[in-house]
Amino acid sequence: MLIRGEIPKKEPIIRVGIILPQDNIKETSITLSDAESYEMETDKNHFPSCKNHKEISIIVKNNKIFIPEPALETSIVNFVPHIPDDLPNITFPKIIAGRGFHWEKKIKVKYWGKIEFSILENKLIVINELPLEKYLNCVSTSEMSSICPPDFLKAQTIVARSWLLANIEQKHSDLGFDICNDDCCQRYQGINNCNDYTISHISDTYGKVLMFEDKICDTRYSKSCGGITEKYENVWSGEPIPYLTSISDTNHRGVPYCDPQNIPEKSVKKYIGSVDENIEYFRWNYVVSQKHLIQSIKRKFKIELIKVLELNPLKKGESGRIIELGIDYLNMKNETETLIIDSEYEIRNILSQSFLFSSAFEVTKQNKNFLLEGKGWGHGVGLCQIGALGMALSKHKTDQILSHYYPRSVLKAIY
Repeated sequence: MLIRGEIPKKEPIIRVGIILPQDNIKETSITLSDAESYEMETDKNHFPSCKNHKEISIIVKNNKIFIPEPALETSIVNFVPHIPDDLPNITFPKIIAGRGFHWEKKIKVKYWGKIEFSILENKLIVINELPLEKYLNCVSTSEMSSICPPDFLKAQTIVARSWLLANIEQKHSDLGFDICNDDCCQRYQGINNCNDYTISHISDTYGKVLMFEDKICDTRYSKSCGGITEKYENVWSGEPIPYLTSISDTNHRGVPYCDPQNIPEKSVKKYIGSVDENIEYFRWNYVVSQKHLIQSIKRKFKIELIKVLELNPLKKGESGRIIELGIDYLNMKNETETLIIDSEYEIRNILSQSFLFSSAFEVTKQNKNFLLEGKGWGHGVGLCQIGALGMALSKHKTDQILSHYYPRSVLKAIY
């Protein structure tokens, strides 16, 4: 696994969680593109070839993995390609994409590299182990579309590589992998959307990262900043980061790069990720119902209440994102109290059943409910993906895109 703060001198092997314990999956199947190209390893046996077992079922029962054909019971099983090229791959019929978000769905996914099955508390964990650059070939076309301009694909790849190798958050280290395959970390939908066009441009960035003061940059990014990016310290705890500051994300005419004037809403769908919904992200409206708010507060904060009276933005960042929200409510004694939410993430979480697009919104009361007039999608820190797309479509080069979103950073090849 990757080590925080360590700058690799050669391409590392990484581990990506593709089925997590929270998915609560106890049965799946895989299809091998070439059964003879894979070895199978269990806790007791080694099979030098999967010949005659192209389609394999995996079942969890009594904290063990059962493989009906061949008849095996094990605590761990690995499928390892032994032909050193890109041809062998493993297909899963249903992998979750967009866990907990409004676009959550199950998709068919193909993967290069080694696939490891194990169990935690009678739940399946599946890890894909592969070289970093093979993984990155898949990230840019999972985060956005394979038809994006070359300079966007290159910028997105350098940002994805830098964020991963900076390895700041280490969200899943306790589960034995570096990152997961979804928006919690960054999107990885296997080789589904890769093609010769994307691979050729992404390969041009081999080993390149953004650096600041001899460290790999923690290159956060989101889908749409809404016109102004946000400061790191307004979204996460910690000291300010010089290259993750707030910038006006506009062109020479003062129009935001993610504005529909640059990328019409009707054309955005062909550029954004294949699992995303085709709706408005630059500016949007959302109604928060009284019923949902009461249920959400009860569930998340164990507070019994009669009614929510007001949503009061108490503190905003430079992008307009609310970073402290006051919720006035009537308690069960009919007294007014205030709940303070001081996290951009929790504000978005509590106001929507499927996670609010962003915390950059104005509030208007509508009888008992609340109308949110918002902008952007995501935390807004670092690269704005739709904005960077707008820059690339406007003929900006990769280095211009990167220096715009990460001021004071330096592009460097580390291997």
